[in-house]
Amino acid sequence: MGKDKKIKPQLAGGFRDYSPEEAEARGKMLDAIRRTFELFGFVLIETPAIEREETLTGGDPNFSKQIFRIAERNEKDPLALRYDLTVPLARFVAQNQNKLPWPFRRYQIGSVWRAEQPQAGRYREFLQCDSDIVGTDSLVADAEIIALIYETLTALKIPRFVIRIGNRRVLNGISECAGFRKEDFPAVLRAIDKMDKQGWGAVESGLSKLEGNPKFIKEALEISGKTLKNLFLSLNEFLEGSREATDGIKDLEIVANAISAMGIPPKFYKVDLSVARGLGYYTGIVFETILEDLPSIGSVCGGGRYDGLVSRFSPMRAPAVGMSIGIDRLYKACEELGISQEISQQQVLVLNFEPKCELYCAEILGDIRRAGIRAQIYLGQEKTLKGQFSYALKNNFGIVVIAGSDEKKKGVMQVRNLADRAQFEIAKGEVARRIAKLPFSKNGL
Repeated sequence: MGKDKKIKPQLAGGFRDYSPEEAEARGKMLDAIRRTFELFGFVLIETPAIEREETLTGGDPNFSKQIFRIAERNEKDPLALRYDLTVPLARFVAQNQNKLPWPFRRYQIGSVWRAEQPQAGRYREFLQCDSDIVGTDSLVADAEIIALIYETLTALKIPRFVIRIGNRRVLNGISECAGFRKEDFPAVLRAIDKMDKQGWGAVESGLSKLEGNPKFIKEALEISGKTLKNLFLSLNEFLEGSREATDGIKDLEIVANAISAMGIPPKFYKVDLSVARGLGYYTGIVFETILEDLPSIGSVCGGGRYDGLVSRFSPMRAPAVGMSIGIDRLYKACEELGISQEISQQQVLVLNFEPKCELYCAEILGDIRRAGIRAQIYLGQEKTLKGQFSYALKNNFGIVVIAGSDEKKKGVMQVRNLADRAQFEIAKGEVARRIAKLPFSKNGL
């Protein structure tokens, strides 16, 4: 490359930057999610971005996920970027089983990578917020995770959403009653998973390549009821030949009753058997969350029960259920819907227009920050008082502190509230206490 040639500042496809304003809004979302997860008693863990490829694929040479492999010299033990946070959790649990409380309630927030075709709100690198309960068969755990989804999206001020709840066991029973071979059940579920996104035509196309009765699948998925009780009765009658389906319907009823007992309004969830989830490790209850005002963006949160994943790494039995929120997709949806998280304004700017007063201004800055008030000192090229005032207005500061030679001599400063242009003098030792009482500071940090 020539010495003077400039590299074009361009992102790789499927990745994105976040401006300071976007990053702060995203950070506010994460803060609300963390608070809600911890309210439910989940504890934080962290795992590496890079795992052994075998850990991620389970040793399956036909593993369908598009993973980013690491260019690394040790080809005998290839490495890859994690594509989700659930498989690393299973590996972590297997490695640390004797140190963990049981059941183990964990949450994790971190980036994952998938070498897929980028779509609206779907990137090759995206941030996930996961929450899981490991080590219990209790279906109340499934209800807890669904209640957590409701409380989290409510905390994010999402007004209209529906948590769609299905069950892999019921879908396996439907596949059995429809005459599909057991070894083809995963392919049947992958076809059904296209229902919400592509419609029955895509499902039928996938099923037509297999030996079985697609019409029976369609009729089963179309069963509905005015109440959940009527829905469960109709499903039991239609699928009475399958013990797997009957047991799965009973599981759905238990979960629905527990959700109701936890006070989740019925308008925020429904049983929908077309929810299958694409990943192969799910074994029972599964769920996805759709924003009613923006269904085209797809599921912003999903998960389910995966009772066999930990046994990939250990002989121990560790039934589990969990969910994942895709922050990037949810953030894009909130942008489109005009739902904004409360952003803190820049709070206090200490003007810095006289070199001989710079250390005095630095002392004032320290006093303000030690009071827990967001503040910074002006460090730009503007040397005049007027120019620095202009900077403060342009960058949405609420308060400016003025401390020149006269103020330094008297041990005071001038404080101006830019919202109402009121200005008053404060003694240096009183600055933090007085600023903290201003109305503006209540809306800042």
